[in-house]
Amino acid sequence: MDVSLKRAFWAIKIAFLALFVATFYTVKLALAGHTPTIDSNYYEKGLKYEQSILSQRKMVENGYGFHGEWIQNPNLFRSGKQEIQLEFKQGVHKIKGAQIQVQLDKTATEKFNENITLKETSPGKYQGALTIPFPGEWRISISAKIPEGTLEKSVSVKVAD
Repeated sequence: MDVSLKRAFWAIKIAFLALFVATFYTVKLALAGHTPTIDSNYYEKGLKYEQSILSQRKMVENGYGFHGEWIQNPNLFRSGKQEIQLEFKQGVHKIKGAQIQVQLDKTATEKFNENITLKETSPGKYQGALTIPFPGEWRISISAKIPEGTLEKSVSVKVAD
């Protein structure tokens, strides 16, 4: 066999070996960074979707709402730990005893998601500490549960340094 033909076969073997190693490494990286579905009971939520939309609409029609400086002006946030406050009202009446959850969400990944429960400091006023790790676009979702139903609201915020 000619020397140049042997070199060509060796070059092909090395190329296939490099391709195999690169594919193995790519699959290993993909599996190491895998994140599961964000919500483990997404199917059950989907089944109750119509019911939750009707409940939400009913709550809004009955005058329930969130009030807070950071909700009306979402550009107040800075990176780091900060106190957030809000009022949960029905018209002018403050709602006592609600279970209010706030979720900080970076839409590209769930790595930085944070859930906090706001505590009632006075009738209808709720407060908690939220830590935003770095500047950028974030979504804050608020969920209030009371016997009449659940009210949810999402706010997109632009966080500065």
